[in-house]
Amino acid sequence: MSPEFYRLLHVGGLLLLFLGLGGIFATCGREGAKPPKLFLAMHGIGLLVMLVAGFGRAQKLGFGWPTWLIAKIGCWIVIAALPTLVCRGMLPRLLAVLLAVGLGCTAAWLAWTKPFA
Repeated sequence: MSPEFYRLLHVGGLLLLFLGLGGIFATCGREGAKPPKLFLAMHGIGLLVMLVAGFGRAQKLGFGWPTWLIAKIGCWIVIAALPTLVCRGMLPRLLAVLLAVGLGCTAAWLAWTKPFA
């Protein structure tokens, strides 16, 4: 598969990830409220698709393990943990939304500019 196909999959996973996050953040964090399984599935599938497509593209383009890629994986890990932190009441929803947007923008900036190379 071409690197552009992997990029398309990566962006599709991103859409699933943030749609799932929006649904989870909208329904979770209230007394005894649990997010619908659809949103949890969208979040998980989006994470998996992004991971596979990102590593596939990195391998196709021969990136190896540059510092910007490791930082991007760090953003991915924190975004992956946000629903758990919100649903357990450890993080306010507004702060989680701001973190998700900030980390998503940071990951995009890392991919576009490839600093620390």
